[in-house]
Amino acid sequence: MVTTTAFQMVESIKNERTMKQNVNEISMLQYRIKRYQTMRKGTMCQVLKTRLEKLLAEQQAQVNN
Repeated sequence: MVTTTAFQMVESIKNERTMKQNVNEISMLQYRIKRYQTMRKGTMCQVLKTRLEKLLAEQQAQVNN
């Protein structure tokens, strides 16, 4: 019983770190998208938006679990 609780705590910490990393990467991608938009680099905007959508979907899946 104790190992299950310890295992759950470790998993919780890992999930928390992953979520923090995702939040940082999401904000970085949003910043880069805005910069590329001002530079009129549509192709890079689309690539970054695709990555951003994928990260947001992953984050939503983690929240739902």
